[in-house]
Amino acid sequence: MSECFHSHGSNLTNADMHVEHSQRVSGLLDNDKEDVDTFISRFSFEYPRQMDLESFETSVSKVVGSLEHAEGSLLLHSGRHVMFQKQDESGVLTDDDASSKVTKRVMRSSGSPRMGVLVSRTEHCLIDLLNRIRSGDLNVTIPFVISNRNREGSSGGCTHVRRSLDQLEIPYYHVPHGGRNRADWEQDIRDIVGTHGERTDFLVLARYMQILSGDFLRSYNGPIINIHHGLLPSFKGANPYRQAFDAGVKLIGATSHFVTEDLDEGPIIEQRIERVSHRDTIKSFRRKSEDLEAMALHEAVRSYTENRVTMVKGRTVIFT
Repeated sequence: MSECFHSHGSNLTNADMHVEHSQRVSGLLDNDKEDVDTFISRFSFEYPRQMDLESFETSVSKVVGSLEHAEGSLLLHSGRHVMFQKQDESGVLTDDDASSKVTKRVMRSSGSPRMGVLVSRTEHCLIDLLNRIRSGDLNVTIPFVISNRNREGSSGGCTHVRRSLDQLEIPYYHVPHGGRNRADWEQDIRDIVGTHGERTDFLVLARYMQILSGDFLRSYNGPIINIHHGLLPSFKGANPYRQAFDAGVKLIGATSHFVTEDLDEGPIIEQRIERVSHRDTIKSFRRKSEDLEAMALHEAVRSYTENRVTMVKGRTVIFT
């Protein structure tokens, strides 16, 4: 890989590697079952604007193809372009070449990663993402925001979130769910996603309090990142802050994970925790929990868009 970067005038700025040893080594696999060590490499690099990106990707493919007896992932990230890995039907990262057991990420030709956002009533995660995009802290583009909540003010004006979206020229779509069957409003979401020309690279559920069906996940066929109000699998369902308060927990947290058909059981990307005590109230529980949710979600988005995330045997490996 070093020669590959050098031959195209690129500068390697960071290299990180991880080897996931086979379960046989750790005594967790029967000797009559096949298993191999998995290697994962992540490279950050800078390259000149005149570099032939197509030629560079071809060179990377040749390196990957030469590793015919290896299994693992190759993650590449640069300041102006992000490599994306293809996904399987569940949206979980997987090999993109059936002839090779080494996964490589496919380069976007230009621009920032495109992230569609779905949100319900609670806005703190969306507001945090918008603020970080506005300040340049997150290098992503939001082509649309979809919500089951109408954010038009009673006097005809727009809410704070709508004003922020208007300033950033991000379209907002209200898709009502009340009195409608799931297939109809999910089709509305598909139609919106499909009207925005270039495909979104992934979706984010920024406290979107609706369950997306397996049919929707398969039809979108891309990564979807969710934020869960707790350290999974605890305190599922309604009013998690009350559940945690009543249980007298001493640590609260938030979990960001990939969405799969198994509710709240997708591979974990990021978790945040904070200590609480008997002096906390429901109000302070909620405030602390919402802060943790916003932090966990934006760090999960950052990790994914900077190619720090890959999958090994059903779980995530995150490079820091």
